[in-house]
Amino acid sequence: MYKRKQIVIKFLSLFGLALVISATIYAVQAYSSSIGLFNNFDIQISGNNYIDTARIEDEIYPLMSSSLLSINLTDIQNKLESMDYIEAVLVSRILPNILIIYIVERSPILLLTMSDKTTFMDKKGTLLPANEKSIGIFPVPVLSILDDNEPIDKYLGDITQFFQFLLAEYPIFYKNLSEVKIQAGVWEFYSDNNTKIYAHDSYLISQLNILKYFEKTVHPMRDLQHYHYIDLRIKDQVIVKEKYRKG
Repeated sequence: MYKRKQIVIKFLSLFGLALVISATIYAVQAYSSSIGLFNNFDIQISGNNYIDTARIEDEIYPLMSSSLLSINLTDIQNKLESMDYIEAVLVSRILPNILIIYIVERSPILLLTMSDKTTFMDKKGTLLPANEKSIGIFPVPVLSILDDNEPIDKYLGDITQFFQFLLAEYPIFYKNLSEVKIQAGVWEFYSDNNTKIYAHDSYLISQLNILKYFEKTVHPMRDLQHYHYIDLRIKDQVIVKEKYRKG
């Protein structure tokens, strides 16, 4: 009986404490609201380089309210993450009067062209709209799909996987790459130094690994820029033609 009484007393004590805390929070919120403590807040937006701050403000304007505490942070995050070129958003409050919005933008790694369609692609394979502004800002390699009879979706998986490999394992090749053409099962690569590289689409990564090893073996006497073309289409072989030589 005594033990049960102690449990009841403890429960009532905790319940009373919870009521006091709740009442205190409510009173603070009510008082803060009455004096406008969380009104007239500032919005600080950072992390965006390509997307104009004014455009972000226009997107979130309908979600704003007169009080910082009443703003739904999740709604703002979801709204902004639905925009092209935005990968992630972090929204937080700094009381009493600052709303922080940090933007993580998508960065294109390729400009894809097929028929009359032109679009960017980021490293995750997400397609992004291309216009005069974005094409001028993002100097990335151009990849042309010359097979007009197939949809671009047929190639997206292979393109994404291949360029993820390049960025992670062979970044110097990507850095010097200016153009890629895909046609009839062959990928043609054009470097900034006008070197052409041919590879078969069925084992692209293994061929580029062979090229990477070949580049190490000829360095420092030769670089890829010293060759007019490099053909990787014959398995486990590298066929080259040097520049500035006849034949």
